[in-house]
Amino acid sequence: MQNFGQNASSFNTARTSILTELSGGNAELGEAFALIINDMVTQSGITNPKAEPFEVVPPSWRKLASKENKTPEDIKQLDETLKEEIQSLAESYLLFIARESRNLTGKLDYNQYETFMLKYRFGHFDVMNRPDYMSKVKVQIKTAFDKISAHGEETGDRLIDKKDMAAFVYAISTKTKRDNNKKFAGFEINGFIEPEEYAVSEKLLFENEDNLFSIKLRTAYKILNNTL
Repeated sequence: MQNFGQNASSFNTARTSILTELSGGNAELGEAFALIINDMVTQSGITNPKAEPFEVVPPSWRKLASKENKTPEDIKQLDETLKEEIQSLAESYLLFIARESRNLTGKLDYNQYETFMLKYRFGHFDVMNRPDYMSKVKVQIKTAFDKISAHGEETGDRLIDKKDMAAFVYAISTKTKRDNNKKFAGFEINGFIEPEEYAVSEKLLFENEDNLFSIKLRTAYKILNNTL
């Protein structure tokens, strides 16, 4: 005899879990974000010339950012607003991915992330009918998952949660500053995700090595969690 009441209770608990975990998210915004960034590249590392930038922060943020002789309060407001917008966008994106992969916790495992990426990032390449290409794509997806779930490090909990996704969004929302030796020297922030920058970031995300984007992920995670 089946216990329908128990199954319903488990489902409701899981549903409550995702609503609590991603309370700041909006699935419609997450879907728009997913479609826009996926449109920024035609192939790995190659920008779609017709793509548009994605506006991460409101115009008021950029107006304040352009102000000369900013006060400490201005700088604090810029920092807090940026982090709030990044977190909201990250939760929205994660909520949309969770919806598409039937995740009810708000924390993605690899199989769920792969399901989403095959459909939204690589679906238009008809990978299902190309086993040779599919194997290469799955390696790229696994590499991306490992980097995001572990903040670019070798170990992690093997789940992508809202803090991991916020680090990813922060990293792709910023330009990289380099020193004279072309090493990472911090972030440049203008409030937009530029297609050219995103194409480079995604290519590095897919590469199986600890590279500049790995550093950006680790640094972004520390900045957002005030541990830098």
